[in-house]
Amino acid sequence: MAQVSQIESELPSRASRRRERDRATRRRASIPARIAGVVGELLITAGIVVLGYVAWQVWWDSNAAVAVAQEHIQEFEREITPRVLESAELVTEGEPPTVERVAEGETFGVLIVPKWYEKTDNNMPIREGTTAAILDQAAAGHYTDSAMPGEVGNFALAGHRRTHGNSFRFINELEKGDQVIVETADTWFVYEVYDEQIVTPDQVDVVAPVPGDPGAEPTRRLLTLTTCHSLRLGEWGNDHRWIVHAELLGWMARANGTPDQVLETK
Repeated sequence: MAQVSQIESELPSRASRRRERDRATRRRASIPARIAGVVGELLITAGIVVLGYVAWQVWWDSNAAVAVAQEHIQEFEREITPRVLESAELVTEGEPPTVERVAEGETFGVLIVPKWYEKTDNNMPIREGTTAAILDQAAAGHYTDSAMPGEVGNFALAGHRRTHGNSFRFINELEKGDQVIVETADTWFVYEVYDEQIVTPDQVDVVAPVPGDPGAEPTRRLLTLTTCHSLRLGEWGNDHRWIVHAELLGWMARANGTPDQVLETK
């Protein structure tokens, strides 16, 4: 009888110890779950921050860059003769007018790509230099060692594909025969696209006086547009470069009129 009583007295303590072991087991099992929960929350927060930054870069920052670019265009156009909004023939023979070189960062023209007007009306200032400070303000930056508009050689420009104004976003839509127009203080220069290519960043000879052949003597009046591209991410990456080459069709004095494709965009 005493033995039974002893067993009965031990039952609550055994049950208590079992419950305590169960709680300890549950606590140990819940630690990874709590850690996973904290990590998950941190990842979600990080994802929100990243998405917010991307949205800021693509939308807010780009709009701000375009606003700055338009200010540069307005300042440039205030100092030159207003456009004559009449059609006129291009000059295709003889020597084109000379465009004077300017200091780094200064605006000396406006880049107009009529094909892009199907999706955007973002004309952009052409500024001397290709530093981040210039390109980040939605400008077409002029490679300082390349030719000036209309010159024999290669007038080469760089621009962002995405963010900071999305200047050259639709470069992949340019096709052979499309026009690229450069407006300067006195002259319109009209180029026609003849080639495009995708290259790696180290293939800098695309902006040589004779693209692809740096040692050759130039005889043509070319324009080259360069921007970022990715084989995997398209317009969002920068492991490659998208290149468009164009050749001068002709030019027109601003006092004589405005190229037809520019008139059509107004």
